[in-house]
Amino acid sequence: MKFFDIFPTFAEAPYSYIVVPIILVCSIIGFYNKSFFHALILHPYEIARGKRIHTLLTSALIHRNWIHLLFNCVVIFGLGYDMFGNLHQEYGTTVAYIGTIANFFLLIILPNLIQAFSKKNDFTFTAVGASGLSFGLFGFSALFFPLQKTTSHLFSFVQNTTHSWIVGLGILILLTFVGKLKKTNKQLHLVAYLIGSIVALVFRHTSIIEMYQALF
Repeated sequence: MKFFDIFPTFAEAPYSYIVVPIILVCSIIGFYNKSFFHALILHPYEIARGKRIHTLLTSALIHRNWIHLLFNCVVIFGLGYDMFGNLHQEYGTTVAYIGTIANFFLLIILPNLIQAFSKKNDFTFTAVGASGLSFGLFGFSALFFPLQKTTSHLFSFVQNTTHSWIVGLGILILLTFVGKLKKTNKQLHLVAYLIGSIVALVFRHTSIIEMYQALF
């Protein structure tokens, strides 16, 4: 069995093979080099005062621990491949190459920008990780083809990806307002999920109609 019998080729998932290794390398360096880590960390208090603007992007390259890092890398690799494939299927190679990387930047920077605004007066708050991109990709993948059939062993009513999206949204809302994991950036996950969902509907307008059909 060959490697590409299991995994997509570079042509099928170019940004998965580019972005994930960059995140892995930067995060591992950050684990052992604190000056490098702190140079990339998001600090909303300073961003609000015109400093460290680059960290809206670079904070996605570092992580606090291995579990955080590996989770995001697996999601970004798999759903980055899914995003590229979906855009390629609908709009061709050029849109897939430009749209995927543009969405990667958007799903990293916009949730961080919203987070920076909401925490602009909290001097102690900092954030790292590519969870914004990960959860944005979850939202995008769920609503790009809203009528795509799927099932769930836990939720019997799930029949398509719109239903799965609703389940994901409900879980994120519940965790945001009820969960007790203080170190988990739950608000960012929810915001990114919604942004990714909106991006999917913007890219493929018929998804709005299909989402309505899936619900009613």
